[in-house]
This record gives sequence, C-alpha cells and structure tokens, in this order.
Amino acid sequence: MYTAPRTLDPAVLSAAFSLVFRQGRAPPSCQTPDEAGLLNRIRDAVPSASPAVCRDALIRVRRLSFDVVEVAGTFRDGQYGCGEDAEASALRELEEKDPGFSDAECRTAFKVGLMWAALE
Repeated sequence: MYTAPRTLDPAVLSAAFSLVFRQGRAPPSCQTPDEAGLLNRIRDAVPSASPAVCRDALIRVRRLSFDVVEVAGTFRDGQYGCGEDAEASALRELEEKDPGFSDAECRTAFKVGLMWAALE
C-alpha cells in the first residue's frame, strides 16, 4: 500500500539540510555520521518537531545527498550541455527528484554535490 509522504515543516527540513550541506558533513560515500546525534541536533534547532518528523527530514536530506552526487557527476560529464542552461537543467532535475527544498538549498546542494562528485 502506497502512503503519500508527509508534508514536512520547512524549518525542520532546513535544519536537517544545514547539518548535511552547510556544516561540513561528509559526502554520502563516506562513513555515515551518528544518526542519533543528527536527530538530536535537528530537535535542538526545532524543539517543537516530533522525532518522526525529524527522522523524515533526515531521510529526505540523505536522499538529496545521494541524488546530488549523481546529478553533479552527470553535469560534470557534460550530459546537460554547457553554460548556464546546463546548470539550470541539472538544478531542475534535482528539484524534480527531491521536491520541498528551497531554490537556495537546491543551489547549495548542487555546489556541494559538485565537490563531492569530484571526490568519487
């Protein structure tokens, strides 16, 4: 039975995003940080959030972290073309794969993903 994903509080999603993409966390290919620690830090940022909502946000951010490496690798290989149109196409694909993140978060994830893809 399919269950539609819950709508997440943008503050909770942003808190999870910040931990992975703005505070120097490792790419998905590296050892995973302590999940309990990440969940506690999300709850510290948004105390009103339930553990289930924090977990859902972390799952979505982790999915984004894997997808962004794939999209950035494809971009680096030139499969989106070149120039600004290529970057716009890559960002559009990322937004389609992982909806719910702000435009600024998608751009940040893409830039970080380019660095992560270079490490693989």
